[in-house]
Amino acid sequence: MRTIFSTFLTLVAFATSAAVAGMLDIGTVQVRATAPGMGMTGGYVAITNNSDSDDRLVAVSAEFAKRVEIHEMMHDNGVMKMRERDGGIEIPAGETVMLKPGGLHIMFMGLGETMVAGEMREITLEFASGHKATVPAMVLKPGDIKSGGHRHDHSDEHSAGHKHKHSHD
Repeated sequence: MRTIFSTFLTLVAFATSAAVAGMLDIGTVQVRATAPGMGMTGGYVAITNNSDSDDRLVAVSAEFAKRVEIHEMMHDNGVMKMRERDGGIEIPAGETVMLKPGGLHIMFMGLGETMVAGEMREITLEFASGHKATVPAMVLKPGDIKSGGHRHDHSDEHSAGHKHKHSHD
């Protein structure tokens, strides 16, 4: 029965995107699979703001992680650094923002278990407008992660083996 339910969730995640009050479309959330013992992983998604007003992704939560942060990657004197993004991520009216490897993304920290490719999880996105969306998240092998979710923008792929420095400054 679990396999049937998991297959159903997978089909729902691929076939539709979450719509928040008809204003925000949330693409398929992708979570990077982990090896046993890994304590953190990344998440990626495309968010489209169909309203006439700007909004902001201000928080993300997930039962499988003790802490979830919104992060950004940046070059600093030739070194790629990752840090928490204060204030969240602006989602301008009429635009799509891509959370993807090598750029803006979600960090799940304090994982209580291994994230196994093929599993479905659930995360909640919170916006400054007060909207909340609890959406399915697909756990994928690093090589199967598509840039920004299933919007298929491959112009800025980021290699899974890229090394970076993690900082909170």
